[in-house]
Amino acid sequence: MAMHISARVAWHDDGWNGHICRNPAGNTFCVGSRSYPGESIAEERDLEWETANAGRPCESVDAMPPCSWSINAFGKKRLRAYADAPDFFASGTPRREWDVPASTVCLWPYEEMYGQELRDGKRYDHAKRLARAREYFAQIEPQRSLVFYYANYSNPFSEDEAPRYVVVGISRVREIGPELFYEGAAEKDKERYGGAFVWSRNVTSAYPDEGLRLPYHRYRRDREALDRFVVVPDNPRLCKYGTRAFSDDDALGLVEQLLAAVRELRAMGDDSEDWRVREDWLHAISGELWRDRGLYPGLPAVLEFLGAAPAIEPLRALPAAKHSTFAEGVFAALEVGRGGKPFGLDEATLKRASRRFRLLDDGARSVAQRILPRLQITRDHVDRIVGENREEHGLPENLDHIAQDPYVLCERFIGDDPDDRITWATVDRAVLPSPDLGGAPLSDVGPDDARRFRALLADALRRNTSDTFVPVDHLISQVNDRLAKLPAWKSHAFSSRYLEVDREVIAASLVQREIEGAKYVYLESAWRDERAIEDYFRFFAGGPDVPLRRPVTEAHWRNWLHRSDSVLAGLEGDDYRTAIDGQIALCQRLFRRPLACIAGAAGTGKTTVVRAIVDAVRLAHGDGSPVLALAPTGKAADRLREVLGTRSGVRTETVHAFLARNGWLRDNMTVRPQGRTPDTSCETVIIDECSMLDLEVLATTLRALDRNAVRRMILVGDPNQLPPIGRGRSFADIVEWLTAEHPDCIETLQQNLRQLEGRATGRGTGIVDLAQAFMGATLAAVKDESSGIATEEMLRRVQLGGDVDADLRVIYYDDPQSLASLLLARIDADLTELWPDGADPPTYKLWQKGFEQGPQAWQILTPTRGEMHGIEALNRECQAHVTSGIRDRAGALDGIKLFDKVIQIRNRTRSRPLYAWDQTQRCVVATEVFNGEIGLASIHSFDSEEWKKRFFRLKRIQVSFARKPHLRVSYGEDTGKTPDGRWAPREKVEDNLELGYAISVHKSQGSEFERTYVVVPGASGSLMSRELFYTALTRARRHCTLFVERDIGPLLSMRRRERSALATIRSSLFTFRAVPDALARMKDWYAEGKVHHTLAGAIVRSKSEVIIANLLFDRQIPFDYEVPAFASDGTFFLPDFTITWRGEKYFWEHLGMLHRAEYRAKWEAKRAWYAKHHPDRLVTTEEGPDLSTQAAALIERHFR
Repeated sequence: MAMHISARVAWHDDGWNGHICRNPAGNTFCVGSRSYPGESIAEERDLEWETANAGRPCESVDAMPPCSWSINAFGKKRLRAYADAPDFFASGTPRREWDVPASTVCLWPYEEMYGQELRDGKRYDHAKRLARAREYFAQIEPQRSLVFYYANYSNPFSEDEAPRYVVVGISRVREIGPELFYEGAAEKDKERYGGAFVWSRNVTSAYPDEGLRLPYHRYRRDREALDRFVVVPDNPRLCKYGTRAFSDDDALGLVEQLLAAVRELRAMGDDSEDWRVREDWLHAISGELWRDRGLYPGLPAVLEFLGAAPAIEPLRALPAAKHSTFAEGVFAALEVGRGGKPFGLDEATLKRASRRFRLLDDGARSVAQRILPRLQITRDHVDRIVGENREEHGLPENLDHIAQDPYVLCERFIGDDPDDRITWATVDRAVLPSPDLGGAPLSDVGPDDARRFRALLADALRRNTSDTFVPVDHLISQVNDRLAKLPAWKSHAFSSRYLEVDREVIAASLVQREIEGAKYVYLESAWRDERAIEDYFRFFAGGPDVPLRRPVTEAHWRNWLHRSDSVLAGLEGDDYRTAIDGQIALCQRLFRRPLACIAGAAGTGKTTVVRAIVDAVRLAHGDGSPVLALAPTGKAADRLREVLGTRSGVRTETVHAFLARNGWLRDNMTVRPQGRTPDTSCETVIIDECSMLDLEVLATTLRALDRNAVRRMILVGDPNQLPPIGRGRSFADIVEWLTAEHPDCIETLQQNLRQLEGRATGRGTGIVDLAQAFMGATLAAVKDESSGIATEEMLRRVQLGGDVDADLRVIYYDDPQSLASLLLARIDADLTELWPDGADPPTYKLWQKGFEQGPQAWQILTPTRGEMHGIEALNRECQAHVTSGIRDRAGALDGIKLFDKVIQIRNRTRSRPLYAWDQTQRCVVATEVFNGEIGLASIHSFDSEEWKKRFFRLKRIQVSFARKPHLRVSYGEDTGKTPDGRWAPREKVEDNLELGYAISVHKSQGSEFERTYVVVPGASGSLMSRELFYTALTRARRHCTLFVERDIGPLLSMRRRERSALATIRSSLFTFRAVPDALARMKDWYAEGKVHHTLAGAIVRSKSEVIIANLLFDRQIPFDYEVPAFASDGTFFLPDFTITWRGEKYFWEHLGMLHRAEYRAKWEAKRAWYAKHHPDRLVTTEEGPDLSTQAAALIERHFR
């Protein structure tokens, strides 16, 4: 049976056409940590040479680029590729070079090389590896097999929070190249390493005669166009480990996606290929795949599960058209335990298989016989679906419903990891096969069936990972757009009427709701989660005060909160006392409430208040009163542990660890929505960093806590930070609800102690002052002029650049190419401060000195992963900057070198820990390491002497993490034994670690660093929200340097209310919040400063300004809002409204409340600025009950 393959390619900005990129420096993705092959391009690329040969065909240049393995995927000429001998080969082994024909890539099945069965003791048997590779390539049949080209996560569509593979093309395999060997290898290497084979073979395709290439290179700077035709595989498991072989059904899924992309390209008028011809070819391929697939692609997996594997070979020997008869016959034999010989089953095998089949309950037996053979699934999938642990995988105990409604599988099945899923398309191909095969649809499903429609809607809702609900018309449009690109027998156009008619079927997994005539749809799980949170918190908010066994007095609070050793106690005595008095009052008001929410910006003392409350609990209820302190991330939990110390009765852990400990979290990190016993051991529960919790995790956490056992629930967080990576905006909704309905349950810390300390010590207040300009995106009742003037004053200081304050520096860069050099020079200068005057250490010593302060002493933060200002490019520049001979000679392990700063990129929990040497206990221990933890890589203790030798090469490292300095966590292979004496498993570095000099702002949430360097790109402004910038800015405790592209424009853009990430999330937790259509479709009309006539309340800052905006709309007077007015000397202010009237610009300032005399004086200075630079162009109104009359009269006077 022919198999099809995926083929990984390194990203190429000119379409893998066999030419050097026309702008090599602009392609930062090919050298990313998820490129191909491995890190070789990053390590070997000569950017100067590539720039000198930019755009030239590779066959005409004097060297081979390191991307030669994939650059010719769609090239027209023959070129050369190479592979350097591994470091462990004898010195002097020559490089292997070979021809790469047109339309050829070089592949190797890396996944196949690491099976345990290929090991001979502690080492791999390379002869077995070579044999396994031969088996892999033998599955590929030239002239039949298809090859699907894809880019790994290092591509322009992938971000830290949403990594995505991208399919770039397809063709037919024409030829498999010969095996390659290092011809000059030493005999001992040939003997030991399978003849010294090269981990690469040519795979040549029939392109351009067959296949297509998606023209991403044509639209690289037009993201809207790219998003129309980009192909992200529905089943990402096909795109792993360089190349994978897969079935006709999996190939069909990709072909269907490519057909959709081709139709979009035709609609766009793209002429890079003849898309009509390409579409016809894809249709022909689809028909071919259906014929080869047949009706029963899952039958071998079912037979293997039942123990009837000998029947698989005779099944595969038959043409697909006869599989139906075979299936009927083999299940008849299994039912009665007789007649197995025609199917290759001897009497004993049939007896065992028949017994297993009949032992299944009725529902499972029906699904195994009728449904699963029609799906392309594995034997493991069969076990998870019909086996005894099916509930662990999200399925009901009774499978009768799935027999009647197969789409339940794609809605509810939960695999072993996020990629292990049964997609809607997989089920749909089983249910509605090609009419040419002659098979009836499963369970009497037609193209317009309600069950199919419901599953489509559910799939669209799951793809929307932020909103709790979606408007019906949006959802129907997405579904119909998807169906319109399917073959005619599966296509259909649904309407909202179906939701009414099929309401009962839809209700199985979706909830419909109508509000003020508009209709919306929820995933049933999201609806249930919102209602669970509401019910839980309403129970506590409406409850009586908590009775105390012992009183807690003001003196107690003052003792816990006031720190006499604080620098503030002496230098800012009055202000510090005022701040502490405010904290005391807050604690006294909230402590007895069963529900308490403590909100506050960074630096306001939230953690100090939490510590005081824990001490108060111990006093009021006894030392043993159980307190559970939870945080959403491991680093946040570690910080909470440092604050709470070893107080008796206090348990501090991550939310996920708590859920796992109580059985609410599966091993694959998905939550169980029900079915477990709530924890009854906690009387006081504190949840820190609440803004990071998505809807599902928060709801599950509350279900896991018995509300009748909990006395006191305390929520802590900063509502100005980023919304969670996941569904909803739960903390923001809770804060708004409590403020409106239960003000006795919420307090906001107003006085910023970090600001006080900065002022008192001369360390500056710039970070806090600038952060305040990006806080509070809600509509104010009245305009606060004092706040507006302070913001403008701060922004004008930022505009000047340089040292804005002792803690804040702004550096403007002209273009992305200059960013890295400016950034590295600034870090070098800052690190030089750690050395004596006049010292001039080499770079690597300079940075090592900086690392002695700890991995979190300083950090680069950036909003994106790709491009020259992104994580990967900046990490690579940092690594190269500090690399020296002493570091290079040991090589790299998946791109990580000795002494690199690294970040953990996946959670390793108790169910799958890492192993570390504990330097205090002097033994190996299992340890949890969480996504986002930062550390430093070092030589493994096993290699403490070996690494000094000339030919040493890394195969393992140890990492010391910031909050685990006593542990040295092992990665790589041959890292020793586990605590129970087993050999530790191989831990691939690339699956766990990345360079951590630069990290994303999202990854930084919940962390603090002494010094940060924040990149603010101009071109990617759409990726940055006000919450993202606020989060980035407030990660620094002592100093922040902002690197802003070109001018202050990106900061002014992010400050706008419509640039709030929270504002664009639909939710209905306590209050129904539908995002206005105009705001959801901003890209269709938006220009900065423009105010859509339906969006005044979402863009302006106060209700007073809404009145003015509506009056201007009513009178059809065009205006912009908060567009900077510049003077000829470069200074600027932000007028509320800018009106162009009869060719002249007028500036309308609405004067809000001026609380302090100093701000009134600053307003007069602002008025003088207008008079000097824009004479007679300023008009004003003032806050008051007659505002409408004032504004109407002003309009009549000036604009009529």
